[in-house]
Amino acid sequence: MNNLSFCKYKYTQTWFLDSEIRKSILNYLDNNTQNNILEIGCYEGLSSTFFADNLLNHPQSTLTCVDPFLLIDNNCHKKFLENNEEKNFDFNIRNCNNSEKITVQKITSDKFFETNDKTFNFIYIDGCHKPDYIIRDMKNSFKYLKKDGIMWMDDYGGGDGIKIKNAMNLFLMEYKDRYKLIYIGYQLAIMKI
Repeated sequence: MNNLSFCKYKYTQTWFLDSEIRKSILNYLDNNTQNNILEIGCYEGLSSTFFADNLLNHPQSTLTCVDPFLLIDNNCHKKFLENNEEKNFDFNIRNCNNSEKITVQKITSDKFFETNDKTFNFIYIDGCHKPDYIIRDMKNSFKYLKKDGIMWMDDYGGGDGIKIKNAMNLFLMEYKDRYKLIYIGYQLAIMKI
């Protein structure tokens, strides 16, 4: 789980390499048990490849990646998405371990949830950073999160700062008796009870 394992991938941004989830998730999930993972917001796929390389060894493990890339004009990362991020994502997914266990949905998370019927034991949310999207992503994800499953959110302590934190806090207040807080920092993680 060192930076060298990322040398085979193409990326322009290194946000994920220093992320709290990368440093902590293996304390919560076991690579040898079945993990069904949903990732909302994939960018160049560094988090996706990390999950595939480190959490999908069980024969029934899966990873579902949801990201519309440039299909929406008001994408929060539009200034970054003017290069080859989608091509890098496709390249990285093709070259990671367990790539055959990955399903890619190049649609918005709203569209994904309209037809989704799978449940997940781990969901990573790093999609659109607008408050209404954040709340919808959290509510929709929680609906499909298994009991004792983990939902991990990025940018709780950064990004657009107070707007992101306030949106996540609204969800936390509304669902207060349905989860246990397991991590709080720049990122936020809860376990469904």
